[in-house]
Amino acid sequence: MTMPDRAFWDPEAQTMPRSKLLELQTQRVQEAVARAYAGSGFYRRRMDAAGVKPADIVTAADVTMLPTFTKSDLRTNEAEHPPVGDYRCRGLEAAVRLATSTGTSGRPTFMLWTKDDLTVDYELSARRHWRSGVRPGDVVVNAHPGYLNGGQAIMAGAVEYMGCLSVSIGPPADDDEVIRALRTIEDLPIAHWTLLPAAAARIRDVATRIGWRGNLPPVEAMTPARQWSAISAGLECIGTLGSTCDAPALRGAHIAEDYAVVEVLRPDTYEPVPEGERGTFVCTSLGRDNPTLRYDLQDVIRIDSTPCTCGETSRRAFYDGRLQDVVDVRGKWILPIDVWTALPLGVEFFLVRRGPSADVLELRVEGTPESDLVDRLTSQLGVPVDVEWVAEGSLPRAAYKAARVVDEPRT
Repeated sequence: MTMPDRAFWDPEAQTMPRSKLLELQTQRVQEAVARAYAGSGFYRRRMDAAGVKPADIVTAADVTMLPTFTKSDLRTNEAEHPPVGDYRCRGLEAAVRLATSTGTSGRPTFMLWTKDDLTVDYELSARRHWRSGVRPGDVVVNAHPGYLNGGQAIMAGAVEYMGCLSVSIGPPADDDEVIRALRTIEDLPIAHWTLLPAAAARIRDVATRIGWRGNLPPVEAMTPARQWSAISAGLECIGTLGSTCDAPALRGAHIAEDYAVVEVLRPDTYEPVPEGERGTFVCTSLGRDNPTLRYDLQDVIRIDSTPCTCGETSRRAFYDGRLQDVVDVRGKWILPIDVWTALPLGVEFFLVRRGPSADVLELRVEGTPESDLVDRLTSQLGVPVDVEWVAEGSLPRAAYKAARVVDEPRT
């Protein structure tokens, strides 16, 4: 706190030699597996069914012996063991916070934090915020959902933990809501915003129209840099798993490998993919009262293990999107971010999916037709592209997480 110019929030942890980091990771993997087997019926039953005991886990790499699970398994477990399931080692009696997931991919699940688990989340969030320039005394505005959703409270708590003033305005559901929020905070000395690109775009648009004189979310918050600048394993696992050392260069998000084991696997076989290739994101969280063991988030990521010039020794990850948003064109995975990086800033678009596979990538794009867009996208994506241009403002806007894939029947 007394060295605002230092590069890292936790220099010792973030620049730890790889050999020492892997030793710590192995120690914490062993602790997490033993804790889960002893304290969680969910993990014990699954490990027993797989014929795995805690003593079998000798190195961090041995997590591959454990069975994977998905969000649907958590929903089933909560239904079978109400109200919050038995997949945690410490339940309601030890919890200091309860929230639910957003439910964007199905029925919301419960999330619990012990006091120690909150501290871990705040520490890892602080690593990200420090890198982005947040310092004690700053005013930080977040536009994440609150109430039973955990995003707003975690975001607010993390910057409060750093000694900042947190201002929560919630997601911008409509323009009137944005105007009320902006007018209320207009005279505050806002130093930073924490929000997703869809919220940043709407807030910037409304603020410009009403002549707002406050400090706007940066343009970078609306670009692919925002998606590749951080990675999350979900609040039920690790809310802030990693962050970038250089957003403009898009070098990926440094993973907190002292608190996680990250795997990138083929979704059909769960075999590792070659480095740099896309696969499903499987995470094991460490150093927590309630660890998660091989959680398949069904998100698409890539890994870069080459040493980074910034000095942080962890590997870097690129979050490319959700597995459910993959559009298979001639055997190639296409995701919204692949199109987003080729379009001008602020252009709204959708990928149109008409079945499990396609010969041509169909896009719906707002604005005035550009004669070279199809050729540019075809060259960049490596697949044929068909663009349907639609009127400006005709595509729906998201308040929080943008949905850019629409499923339609074949015509």
